[in-house]
Amino acid sequence: MIADNVRHLKRIIKRDGFRVAAKKVVARLAAQAPARMTYKHDTIKHYEFLLGEEQGFGLKLTSRNLPEGSMTWLIPDFEAQSGGHINIFRMMQLLRTRGFRHQHVVIMEPHRWSSAAEAQEAISRSFGEHGITVSLGVRSIEPCSFLVATGWQTAYWVSKYKDTLNRLYFVQDFEPNFYAHGSDYSFAENTYRLGLTGITAGTWLADKLASEYGMKTFPYSFACDTDLYKPTVRRNQTTKQIFFYARPVTPRRCFEMGLLALKQVCEAIPEASVVFAGWDVNGYDIPFPHFSRGSVSVQELPDLYSQCDVALILSSTNLSLLPLEVAACECPVVLNDSPQSNWLLSKSQATYCDMSVDSISAAVIDNLRNPEKAKKLARAALEHAQQNSWEEEADKVAAFLKSIE
Repeated sequence: MIADNVRHLKRIIKRDGFRVAAKKVVARLAAQAPARMTYKHDTIKHYEFLLGEEQGFGLKLTSRNLPEGSMTWLIPDFEAQSGGHINIFRMMQLLRTRGFRHQHVVIMEPHRWSSAAEAQEAISRSFGEHGITVSLGVRSIEPCSFLVATGWQTAYWVSKYKDTLNRLYFVQDFEPNFYAHGSDYSFAENTYRLGLTGITAGTWLADKLASEYGMKTFPYSFACDTDLYKPTVRRNQTTKQIFFYARPVTPRRCFEMGLLALKQVCEAIPEASVVFAGWDVNGYDIPFPHFSRGSVSVQELPDLYSQCDVALILSSTNLSLLPLEVAACECPVVLNDSPQSNWLLSKSQATYCDMSVDSISAAVIDNLRNPEKAKKLARAALEHAQQNSWEEEADKVAAFLKSIE
């Protein structure tokens, strides 16, 4: 019986992928569960909590009766490898050395920490020592000069807190697009109408939120650690290697579209092989030469990128840091051509394609068949990556904060 179930599950995974298989397993377990074990999801309680409540006393606050440059960041619970949290803690550390010395984190419910000290130790271990303080739960927010929302789930609480001089929103992506056009989409979208000031990852977000929602916005650009991300010595290899940022669990990274395009590439260029990284794709039937690297440590990434002849990075929402980090390793980059993904690298620094199977495959093939053209783009992108620094971007953000303080 168990063996039959396992074989059945493997067939579903192979045919439909992990997400479909997981949904079917959950549905089967729910159908088999005794009535007394039926779990009722408290939808009203969940969303009423996200919508927040008024806090604070409406104190008469000035920069004189608050700690100088005090900033409190309300964040969702974190994982060590979360790119969004890495960006938050990096910015906190950089601002701390630019006059905003009092940096405090409030971890929003639900969280897994038994104490603030435990959470603080985990932050230091995962993101480095930042000299910040930590408290747990949205009701632990205290008066501050700047109160900063991060994910959309934190924004309603920030908008309703009275005892702060400035309510900010650290926006890293257009989060409504993480969902189908339903309730969550609208809940996320409405956070841009709360009157918060947006500090946005790039100009596309800044322009979109300002023009469509009337937000006051200030963009910072992307940079990368060029002491880490830099070209390594190319090894002799018989194949043309294509890096693909593969995140089938993250729909906005367009795994399925890329997979079909790469099949066309490998059919056109028999010596081509694809290196998948970002997620373990061994459960997928992939009928062309490939390696599944899964989650790769940060220290291994520069050499991985440097050994590839081209990198395919797709995104239906805002860019990640990946294109610039790959460019810093002098690997040619192929990106989909859309306002949310073409603001960082110019067309003299990267190859752009439409979001279609044929256009994606043609762009990758062009890079592989015209290596000198690809190298020219890669060198230009490398120079651009080397000219950007997090220090300069933090200087810009700090200057903006001081102008509104």
